[in-house]
Amino acid sequence: AEQLESIDSAILALKDDPGRDDSLAGLLRSLHTIKGSSRMLKFKAVEALAHGLENVFKGVKEGRYGITRDLVRLVFLTGDAMRRCSDAIRATSADDIDTAPFLSVFERVYASEPFTLDGLAAPEARPAPGSQASGSPAAAEQAPSGAADAQSPQATPVQAATPVTSEPSAPAERRQADKPRETIRIDLGRIDGIVRVLNNLIIKQFQFRKEKDLVARVEDALGDAGGGGKEAVAVALRATRQLRKKLDEDLELMERNTFELQEDILSLRMLPLELILGNLGKMVEETSAVLGKDIRLSTSGTELLLDKFILEGLHDPIVHIVRNSIDHGLETPEERVAKGKDPVGNLSISCASESGHIVIRIRDDGRGLDYARIRQRAIDAYPSQAADIAELPEASLNAYLFMSGFSTKDEISDLSGRGVGLDIVRHNIESIKGKIDLSSEPDRGTEFSLSLPLSMATVDGFFITSAGEKFLIPATFVREVIIVQANEVMDLLNRRGFVLRNLVVPLYPLSVLLGKGDDDPFDREKLNVVVIEAFGEIMGLMVDSIVQYTTLIYKPVPRNLSGLKTLQGIVFDENFDIITILFVPELMNRCKRIRNIDTRKRYAEGRRENKRILVVDDSPTTREIEKSILEIEDYQVSTAVDGIDGLDKLREQKYHLIVTDINMPRMDGLTFVENLRKLEGYAQTPVIVVSSEDDEGHRTAFRAAGATSFIVKSDFERENLVERVKALIGAVQHG
Repeated sequence: AEQLESIDSAILALKDDPGRDDSLAGLLRSLHTIKGSSRMLKFKAVEALAHGLENVFKGVKEGRYGITRDLVRLVFLTGDAMRRCSDAIRATSADDIDTAPFLSVFERVYASEPFTLDGLAAPEARPAPGSQASGSPAAAEQAPSGAADAQSPQATPVQAATPVTSEPSAPAERRQADKPRETIRIDLGRIDGIVRVLNNLIIKQFQFRKEKDLVARVEDALGDAGGGGKEAVAVALRATRQLRKKLDEDLELMERNTFELQEDILSLRMLPLELILGNLGKMVEETSAVLGKDIRLSTSGTELLLDKFILEGLHDPIVHIVRNSIDHGLETPEERVAKGKDPVGNLSISCASESGHIVIRIRDDGRGLDYARIRQRAIDAYPSQAADIAELPEASLNAYLFMSGFSTKDEISDLSGRGVGLDIVRHNIESIKGKIDLSSEPDRGTEFSLSLPLSMATVDGFFITSAGEKFLIPATFVREVIIVQANEVMDLLNRRGFVLRNLVVPLYPLSVLLGKGDDDPFDREKLNVVVIEAFGEIMGLMVDSIVQYTTLIYKPVPRNLSGLKTLQGIVFDENFDIITILFVPELMNRCKRIRNIDTRKRYAEGRRENKRILVVDDSPTTREIEKSILEIEDYQVSTAVDGIDGLDKLREQKYHLIVTDINMPRMDGLTFVENLRKLEGYAQTPVIVVSSEDDEGHRTAFRAAGATSFIVKSDFERENLVERVKALIGAVQHG
């Protein structure tokens, strides 16, 4: 596998610079190594493939023909065949695959005769239609015919480009990307360091045993002091002081060794980024060939180390972003020339260590984002928010690109994810405690920035308090911590905010977001504010106090709390109390749904029973009518525009009753009800179906899916809806 990766890297280097003798020598050396090893182990298929491709590149070395795009693809396809042989060897101890098509192509290339790559891709290398197993979608369509590279006058046009396989391109590599690695390589020097620290701890253990004997002598001395006068007491006191000093020194040294041992052990899980970025060149070359684009990939900082589990979680998001950049962002050579650009597009991946985090920037110099189109698609998807969306700055529109089901393309593309948007990327990055940001300029390109912790085992953040409870806010999402004077707070349209260096930042009380506290949080002279940032948006989170910055061992959320989306995990503070880690992206989602009037109502009306209702309907008029009717009865009401939006809302917080329509875009009412019954905590939640259709078939289907009640819009009256709701969950009781 390592030799094949070396071959892929060498052929890409030769494609960019055919005169690189070191790359050609390295490629031939790897092929020779594979050939010799296979011959020794009697794997004839691998030997034949390696020998045939070795002959092809001997022809390159002799100057008989040059490096063409077809020759590059032949190397990739041969490597895929060798990986299939490797799979077969693992399964059956034999490498029985048909090598005849490859050997025929090798002979024609070496003889400078016309050749075609048809039939060289194995069926199992092609993903099934619609498959999304690894999050690395493949191009299933074939590229149009094209002329052979000018460097190879003997070659003829390729009749049909071979379908590009997914990345990873062969079953063995695909399994490696999908399945977490169960082994890692460790340098012996790191093991020696751990053994050294462990030996120190064992020595300290022996010293503590000796000091235990000293404690016994002190006890004896204190006992004798009772009848020995002042001199005996002085002796006992000196012994006690010596013991305390010795214990303090040993304890400090033991703590230092323990922390050092902990860091050394955690570092064993650290692996270089090269493991996931090193094979992107092949995928970029294959994908750009399908799309008829010329793309130059550059990487830097790939030697940086990351936690093994973070590294494995990064593969799919990075591949998805890169493929989107190739498909959506970078133009064809003709389009680039028309814009006055270099016909070869640039795609760069740079990795750097910044403020205790690893930051990966993926940038292209393509067409950039079409914010006018994004704005219109956002309005179409969320018509009830049309007025607010129309006024949003372009940077704030980026958040919609990360929402479930959101896409700016009219047609689904296999290359860029079969309609699966960046919400999958966001989810994967958040699952490894990372943050993703996006920036773009028209015709200058787009940049994705991934900020990641060094380790999944630890978390950096700020201890804060709110409504009498202690929480940890991860530093990844904290832009800065400030104090805001009460007279600096201003009333915005639907919320409050303050000005931070010419930027208006909306301000939200954490106690309101978490449903805690009774006092008005704005009724203070000075406000402690944590400025948080994600997806290009900035918000102020008002807390009671900011205790300290800390680095602690991270623990996942207990299973019984896994449904609470505002929690990311837990840590233990210095008193060994369990402190919850707040999940900032979810808090920001809640901030966007809360209005200034909501905050004031909470503290003006006193304590009251919370009964939440979700209204799901694609008609803005119907939604607002039903919402108004229920809010008059003091129910807390949220709305959703269709079934998909409704399921997202149900995952965000608990609702006591759902009101839904039947006919809606993206996901209809029946499918919505069937899906909500599968959500944890919603197996018995009452569902009222309100529809213009009075059909017994619909009623039967909805009852089978779990609907509780059915109201026909022709019979709809305010009292009718309210009576059904009160019968199912009761009226709101005020304290």
